[in-house]
Amino acid sequence: MRSLRSGAIVAAASFVFVSHQASAQSVAPRERDADVVVTATRIEQPVTDVIGAVSVITRRDIENRAAQSVQDLLRGETGLTVTNAGGLGKLSYVFMRGADAEQVLVLVDGVRVGSVSSGTTPFEYIPVEQIDRIEIIRGPRSSLYGSDAIGGVIQIFTRKSTTPSFNVGVGSHETYTAYASFGFATDRSWLSVAGNRISSEGYNSCAGAPFPPGGGCFTHEPDRDGYENTSGTVRIGHRWHAAELEATALYATGTSEYDGTFANETDFVERITTVRARIDLAERWSISVLAGESADHQDNFLSDPAGGKTVVSRFDTTRRHASLQSDFHLARAHTLSAGADYFDDRISSTTAFEATSRDNLGVFVQYQGAFGAHRFLASARHDDNEQYGTYETGSIGWKWLLDDRWSISAAWGKAFGAPTFNDLYFPGFSNPELDPETSHSYELGLSWRSVPLAIALTAFQRDVDDLIVYDARIAAPNNLNRARIRGLEGDLDATLGAWRLNVGATVLDPRNRTPGLDFDNYLPRRPRTFGHVEIGRSFGRIDGRARISAEGSRYDDVGNTIRLGSFVVVDLVLDCEVAPGWTLQGKIGNALDRHYRTVHLYNQDGRTFFVALRYQPR
Repeated sequence: MRSLRSGAIVAAASFVFVSHQASAQSVAPRERDADVVVTATRIEQPVTDVIGAVSVITRRDIENRAAQSVQDLLRGETGLTVTNAGGLGKLSYVFMRGADAEQVLVLVDGVRVGSVSSGTTPFEYIPVEQIDRIEIIRGPRSSLYGSDAIGGVIQIFTRKSTTPSFNVGVGSHETYTAYASFGFATDRSWLSVAGNRISSEGYNSCAGAPFPPGGGCFTHEPDRDGYENTSGTVRIGHRWHAAELEATALYATGTSEYDGTFANETDFVERITTVRARIDLAERWSISVLAGESADHQDNFLSDPAGGKTVVSRFDTTRRHASLQSDFHLARAHTLSAGADYFDDRISSTTAFEATSRDNLGVFVQYQGAFGAHRFLASARHDDNEQYGTYETGSIGWKWLLDDRWSISAAWGKAFGAPTFNDLYFPGFSNPELDPETSHSYELGLSWRSVPLAIALTAFQRDVDDLIVYDARIAAPNNLNRARIRGLEGDLDATLGAWRLNVGATVLDPRNRTPGLDFDNYLPRRPRTFGHVEIGRSFGRIDGRARISAEGSRYDDVGNTIRLGSFVVVDLVLDCEVAPGWTLQGKIGNALDRHYRTVHLYNQDGRTFFVALRYQPR
């Protein structure tokens, strides 16, 4: 088996070198704006050419919202809902179009990130100050990226700060932040270095009760649950006439406190490194190479009132990623792409997993073409996984530009999600016979664009088979469930004189279609309606914004017996340019002081205040 896999790798590499693809994961580090994306097809392209729904959060958006965490930044985005277990640094899950957190692929600078054991991404530990932009691709992308892209893909790009900048801030719960960066850039070379620190005393994260009767965290610790995170990024690169080479690194370490019976504190390290290169072999042909590694290290402790700590568990997981890709422009508006990805996941833990590593080789091909007003996209991928064998996925898309403003689109995609190490190997609570989850998705889109106004509507349906859930009959995970998720989402962007308006809304019907007692129940933790309204206006050197995020009610359990109420959160932000390059920013978070929860018994923050001073040369 190993010799066959080695031969497959060599064959794939040979094929790609004479084939044609430019990787989204290895595109040159040029500055991009909100109108250009790279994640949708692994090739840099204008948003107007993308077949499917896409959102871009730029660095300007991050600063305008004065977000202190990724989960805060993503809240209310079209198609996304976020669950959080008690504030900064606490467990956070992102659902996309009703897909589980394990069914959303997350990349940082092109490298897969997240815990190998749980299969989820620790958004709560990724420092928002180190982010330059986020591209959100809604809809299946397994035919390009392999496992876990059932709901879509979120790619985070770290900052490239080539001029000196810094900011400091202070806010509620004794929260303090500081950021500084420096660097340089010439016509061919660039270097940027940045550091960030955030600390907060926090608040009581869980309104649980002692055990028994338990509930939520199965404990009663009415204390403040703090968080601290120290991070740094480095980016260095050089461009020759027909080639580029760049290396990036993100490192974050800190401590998060929470309420729990078995553990109530985690020391963490998140490390992501990437090296990428691109060579233009001819006018129409380029080859890209990426090699990267992401590491998620967590030591879990149980602290006592006297200040002592006992080590409870340790999980050190590493994901290694290598990619070789090529892009060939057959003719104007016709591109043939091919590529190969190799993944190697490993785990070291105090928990005795039956297996501690697995690898995956995937090869894909993609065609993009334009015939008059019609755009076409087709892709297919084959994955060979050490644990669950081979799997094939594919997608087809079509877009018709009716005129210079109107367009309609349709797409179909087959995707899959691999079982996690916990699902397969966790002692006493696993099932090594699990199959990957599979899905078939369909969507129809309508959009209208002009200079002051853009509107997009998308209707979608996703059918999921072999959904992995805990099966009480065998006291382990099992391929039991079927789910059907239907939805309608819309976006509106407008500039009306001095006013700016952005609206996003989603209506969701997430149903459990497994025969039995819970048939046709709503899937847990998915609100049926959610969205945001953001409005802003400038008054000379003062710029004000209000962002309203709203979510309807949802259930916290499969049986639909625990209901979480609807809520509206209003954030107010005001910037004042006090001198050239210097900005004083104030934010009132949850201005209406709404009390709400996204996870049963875990508290969300009330009204908060934050003030920051920023310096950024213009």
